[in-house]
Amino acid sequence: MSILSKEKEYQKLFISGLINGIGDRFSQVASLSLLLQLSGSGMSVGITLALRMLPFLLFGPISNKVAAKWSRKKVMIYTDTIRSGIALSFLFVDSKADIWIIYIASFLLASGEALYAPVRKASIPVIISAENMKAANGWEQVQLGFVLVIGAFSGGIVSFLFGQKAAFVVNILSFLIAAALTSRITSLDSASEHTANHAGTKLTGNPLISVIFSSSLFIMLLSADIFIPIANGIENVLISIYAENTFHAADLGVGILYSVLGIGFIISPLFTRIIKAHFLLFAYLAMIIEGVILFIVSQLNSFTMIAILFGVLTVFGGVGNTLLDTVVMKTIPQKHQGSYFALSATIGNTSLGLSMFVTGLLLGVFEPRTLGAVNGLLYIIFGGIYLLWSIQVFRRKSIP
Repeated sequence: MSILSKEKEYQKLFISGLINGIGDRFSQVASLSLLLQLSGSGMSVGITLALRMLPFLLFGPISNKVAAKWSRKKVMIYTDTIRSGIALSFLFVDSKADIWIIYIASFLLASGEALYAPVRKASIPVIISAENMKAANGWEQVQLGFVLVIGAFSGGIVSFLFGQKAAFVVNILSFLIAAALTSRITSLDSASEHTANHAGTKLTGNPLISVIFSSSLFIMLLSADIFIPIANGIENVLISIYAENTFHAADLGVGILYSVLGIGFIISPLFTRIIKAHFLLFAYLAMIIEGVILFIVSQLNSFTMIAILFGVLTVFGGVGNTLLDTVVMKTIPQKHQGSYFALSATIGNTSLGLSMFVTGLLLGVFEPRTLGAVNGLLYIIFGGIYLLWSIQVFRRKSIP
């Protein structure tokens, strides 16, 4: 808690992102449940989730350029304000014939997120002191946890009791409140980037690529953004399918599963704080453990046990995310971090979107539990490969 009291600018960024995320989760739970009710098809979930990822391929690469022109603060405010208007369209979905509105609105909302997310992430090392970097990244996992617990669980309850439209209204208001809070932050741009921009130096393109290919560590981190989201995409689709179709728990079941994921993220910093070195090794070891748990989940018949295990595996996921983000922020030169996070978001979310789309198609052929078992095995395989790769990197150079 002392980090939030010491780092006042990050405190504002944290609260703004929290409110933004909670509202977005209200909308996501409601829209996915509404889709399943109207279409009865897992494929529609896969299509929607894929459409939420596609904009990262289109707009992710330019997010840093837009931020350099307008400033990160303005980009975050503008994207939140515009998304509040787009979110209104969900209120007009009443029948199966209106499903196209969900698809288009999901795409447009994600377009705003494609600009917002990399800019926000690149802002963290600018406003946080170096000694508090890992703690701040731990708070990012806590924020994600609160988003899932408050947003997904409460969204499930609100949607269950008052209907999906009530959840969509909460989403609209959250964007406006988040924009207002972001406006109170002094600045999110670093001095080195400001100087480089005024000197006419481009922070994207060749300089960043040369930095990445100058180090096996950077190549490893960027390649992970391609392959790990493949496994993560399967998991994202199966969460709703397990709740709605496998266990017939409806909106409330979706909310429960997302909320236990959130609890796991909230707990994860308690474990992250005891790790003082070898961040990559622990991150990929955590990924292997996630895979083992996901494989076990695919074989269980108890919704209660599945909910508990989802919470446990997310503790390890939060630890891994914190450690990997800290390695990136401590090793990538700050003047290139905006470009790096834009590239990372583009690659990672494109891979994630394709994975979710293919998963939606495969659900028409394979049982959810079969795909769940494959999902667990992919986590184990990818975690093992990157664990061995990180050991080789450690032998060549010193990294956190």
